[in-house]
Amino acid sequence: MAQRRTASPVFDAGALGRADAYARGVPHDRLERLRSRTPVVWLDGRTAERPGAWAVLRYADVHHALMHPELFSPQVDGPLHGPLSGPEGQPGEAAPDEAALIDMDPPARAMLARIPAGATVDFVGEVARDLPETVRNTLAGGLYALLRHPSEYVRLREEQADERLVDSAVEEMLRWWTPVLQVRRTVQRGTTVGDVPLLAGEHVMLWLASANHDDEVFPDAGRFVPERFVQPARPHLCFGVGHRACLGARLARVHLRAMLVALLERPGAPRLAGEPVPLRSSARHGFAHLPVRWLPR
Repeated sequence: MAQRRTASPVFDAGALGRADAYARGVPHDRLERLRSRTPVVWLDGRTAERPGAWAVLRYADVHHALMHPELFSPQVDGPLHGPLSGPEGQPGEAAPDEAALIDMDPPARAMLARIPAGATVDFVGEVARDLPETVRNTLAGGLYALLRHPSEYVRLREEQADERLVDSAVEEMLRWWTPVLQVRRTVQRGTTVGDVPLLAGEHVMLWLASANHDDEVFPDAGRFVPERFVQPARPHLCFGVGHRACLGARLARVHLRAMLVALLERPGAPRLAGEPVPLRSSARHGFAHLPVRWLPR
C-alpha cells in the first residue's frame, strides 16, 4: 500500500518501528508522551522498508480494535501471538484437544536448579533455553520484574500462601512486561479510532505494551504492583481480548505461575549479575541475555 500522503509523521514517533530503538528496552517514556498528545499516530514505514501504519497507543483504542476483528483483521505476516481461538471458544482459553498439549505441571524447580548458588548464569541462554521463545521471554520478563522490585519479591515470599496474591502477581508480571509489544491489523472498511479517520486497506499497529502502561487504566503503571489484580480490575491486553485472543495465554500463565512459586519456595534470592541485553525488536519483548546469580540465604 502506498504511503498516506495526507498524514504527517510525528517526530517523537519516528523510532517506534525501528528495532535499534529497543536496544535499551521499551521506550515507555516516548510512548507515554505520544499517548497524551497523539494516541493514534502515523508511522512512515519507509525507514523500516515496509508500508506505513497507524500506531494505536491508548488502552481504550487498542481494546476497541481487538474487539472488532470485522474492522481490524490480523495480518498473517505480523508477529506471532499464538494460535487463534474460533468464534465458538472462550476467549483466551484452549480448546479441549489443545489442553492435553499444555504441560500443566512445568518442571520449574528443575529449571531453576540450573542456577547453582553463587554462580552467574544467563537465564535466557542457559536456564530457559528449551522453552518456546514467547514463553521464554515471558518468564524472563517475570523474573526481571522481581529483580527490579526486590521489596515486592520479599513481600511475595512472606505472603506466598495467599493464592489470590500469587495469581494477581502473575497477571501483573504479564501486564508490566508484555512479551508481544504490538500486533498488526488491516483496516477492512473506513472507520474512526481516537478521532482519526482510517481508510480501508490501511495498516494499524496495536501497541499492547503501551495500552498496558496507560496510566488512565493502570495507575502508577511503570511500577510492578503484585496486588493490582486481587480486586476486580480492567484486564491487561497482554494476550488480546475477544475471539482473536491468544490461546498461548494458558501456557504462558501456567509456566509463569510455576516459576514464581518455585522462586518463592527456594531459599535465598536471585540477583542481577550484570547488564541485561534486551532484544532489538519492535515486536518481541525479551532479552538476548539476562545474567543472574542466586544468593544463598
